[in-house]
Amino acid sequence: MVDNFEGLTALINDLTQTVQELTETQHKVVAAVRSDDLAALGECMKSEQALSLKLRNADQKRVQLQERLGVGQIKLTELEAAAPDEESGAALRQAVETLRSQYRILKSASEIARSSLECSLHEVEKMISGIGIDPEQVASNTAQISGTHTDFHA
Repeated sequence: MVDNFEGLTALINDLTQTVQELTETQHKVVAAVRSDDLAALGECMKSEQALSLKLRNADQKRVQLQERLGVGQIKLTELEAAAPDEESGAALRQAVETLRSQYRILKSASEIARSSLECSLHEVEKMISGIGIDPEQVASNTAQISGTHTDFHA
């Protein structure tokens, strides 16, 4: 049973690593937005999707492992008490604390990235409006440029 709790600790550590990678991706999103690098932003979005899927799969494995251990309904913060010995409990506590800390960092980084993207999109909308295109029409793919029209058919 100790081995299974060690496996749970390892799985929580893997979750932490994935959350850390997502945090790094959020920092890259901010850098890409600030440098107007759409290619880098696209790569960040791909990376974010892959990491989110990895995170979801790892969390499903954690839930399944907790159920096999008979602690499926126990919150992460309460797993320490369910551990078979003090050493396993201490390792679980440390893993959970590290995961929670990294999640708080991810949440903050995500808010900064979202805010950066929103500001950048607002600037794009202002530019589009400045050249005479209604942003609402762009959203519905029916944009028309106001002003003169040049016919290139001679």
